[in-house]
Amino acid sequence: MLRLITCLAALASATPASAETFSVRLGGKTLGEMRFDVQGKASTLRSTLDSTPMGVFNGTFSGTSTGSASNSRFTGESRSSRKQRDVTVEIAKGSATNTVITPTDELTELSDVARVPAGVMDPVRVIGALVRAGGCPDRMKMYDGRRVVTLSPDGRSAEGDVLTCTMNYRVNAGPGHLSPLRISSAKLTMRYDTSGGQQSLRQMQVSSGIFRVSLDRIN
Repeated sequence: MLRLITCLAALASATPASAETFSVRLGGKTLGEMRFDVQGKASTLRSTLDSTPMGVFNGTFSGTSTGSASNSRFTGESRSSRKQRDVTVEIAKGSATNTVITPTDELTELSDVARVPAGVMDPVRVIGALVRAGGCPDRMKMYDGRRVVTLSPDGRSAEGDVLTCTMNYRVNAGPGHLSPLRISSAKLTMRYDTSGGQQSLRQMQVSSGIFRVSLDRIN
């Protein structure tokens, strides 16, 4: 789950007005922050986790996707005390065409693009589709260079100016997240503010077993 937790969690010193910033919380404790921004054809996701229990999952992630949802070049850098990983994924017409990962011991069977199904998006594009959705997000497949994940709509409700959307998050191929936990499924709950004719993500919860991580909009 980032990767979903890692991707969703040091921010740049100045936050552009167009960026959305979220605090990352677990059980009332703030673990860090996440910022998503779009500038032209480039989407960026930067996050830091610096207060996880015992510092086990502390680290930073910086990801950039240029192009479009179906034709993109994604680069990601993960840094923590447990690992350092650089990933590049190229996607053309929804199909992965090239993957480069260093160090090479981070490669998986799904790093072979011949094993990746068609119709995938890179992680930054998927997060962008959740953050800046119009209505509830549609079904998506995500490819991060090591695994393929499907996000499927699972419910929709509206009360006043709040639209709530739920999705199932499932690793279809490749390793689960957060080794050695190997988390392979989760429930996503997004709450959007729809007041004033605009839709804005105010909160996203990621739940798997006893874990419930909340991303709360702060900017």
